[in-house]
Amino acid sequence: KLFDDSQIPAFKALADSVHAYGTKLGVQLFHPEYDVDAINSLFMQKKFDEMRQRLHHDMMFFTDEVSEEMLMAIIDKMCACAVRAQKAGVDVIQIHGDRLNGCLCSTRMNHRTDKFGGSLENRVRFARMLTRAIRKAVPDMVIDYKLSIVTPQRGKGGIDEADAVQFAQWLVEDGVDMFHVAQANHTGNMADTIPPMGVQPYGFFVKIAGDIKKAVNVPVSAVGRIVDAEMAARVIESGMADIVAMGRPLLADPDWGTKIAAGKACDIRRCISCNKGCTDAIQNRQFLSCVLNAENGYENTRSIQPAAQKKKIAVLGGMGELGDWAKREHEAIGRLVAQTGLDALITMGDLAKDIAQSAKVAGMTAGYTTDTHEQAARQLKELLHDGDTVLLKGSRSFAMEKILPYFERK
Repeated sequence: KLFDDSQIPAFKALADSVHAYGTKLGVQLFHPEYDVDAINSLFMQKKFDEMRQRLHHDMMFFTDEVSEEMLMAIIDKMCACAVRAQKAGVDVIQIHGDRLNGCLCSTRMNHRTDKFGGSLENRVRFARMLTRAIRKAVPDMVIDYKLSIVTPQRGKGGIDEADAVQFAQWLVEDGVDMFHVAQANHTGNMADTIPPMGVQPYGFFVKIAGDIKKAVNVPVSAVGRIVDAEMAARVIESGMADIVAMGRPLLADPDWGTKIAAGKACDIRRCISCNKGCTDAIQNRQFLSCVLNAENGYENTRSIQPAAQKKKIAVLGGMGELGDWAKREHEAIGRLVAQTGLDALITMGDLAKDIAQSAKVAGMTAGYTTDTHEQAARQLKELLHDGDTVLLKGSRSFAMEKILPYFERK
């Protein structure tokens, strides 16, 4: 937060740390769609029931009820925040096009009848006034605008897709230096803006970003399930965007950019959009982590190092899904696994015993369980020594919830 001068030193320390690596730092400015001062006052008075009632009311009606005088005061506060960011050494101000700003732009959430409602020009009036005011307050800073777009299928708090090009052109006139084009939210469904696997295709918002890029003469960034270097390169090469933005992929692999620079893009750990450690955690008021990155969120307690004695151990499950073929060929499966160079094998499921026995016959250390995950964990423990490292491949529920609870977390 950067609403007070006392918070500047902390942001300066952050900016200095980022600049030490030759990188730029941006901060996003937004105002919630509720009366912040009123909510804070009720909180400080410990009037929690009243606070919740006010918050629920404002989330539905503040956009229509906020006075012009308060809107002007909000602009002043956001400009003051931008000035503090500049003093801290921040390089870029991003104006958030959702929240209160997007609600005022929205045809679905703005029902005002004054000069801030009705026509397109009126609905975007606050956004344009805010942009011009920030440009005047920090004339030498880069202004990025998060252009939150409402599509016919998704979103509420933002500009309609049909009006987005015109709005973007006006914002360039007002002083915007670049755009971040993204899906608008405010539906109460995080899957709209941070879609899990199977909900939206890869690069689902790239075409809309391309529509904006064709209409403006400033850089445009695209976002939305862009998870590897080849995908990002195609977006840039297609001319749809100048910049690729990403969030979840950096949780899965914080060395994303470093690996590309080193010519090792194939080593990037791809985000699978499961949302288990990130979005789900946010909704449950928990800290961020990642099911593909065991250190993420646990940096102070976990540090993955090479094992003193390396072993390759496989836990093989789900063979029953292969049906009659697996039943007929379990001996061949066991022999094939024995040839992989694994040090040990643990099999689970209906065919576990047969496959494990076939692997043993082929000269491999193998165990099996046809019953519980506890038995599988016990078999695994018997094959391990202190310092061994094991890679469990499979679903998160299998590895994290079924097997690891039987081990001490170290």
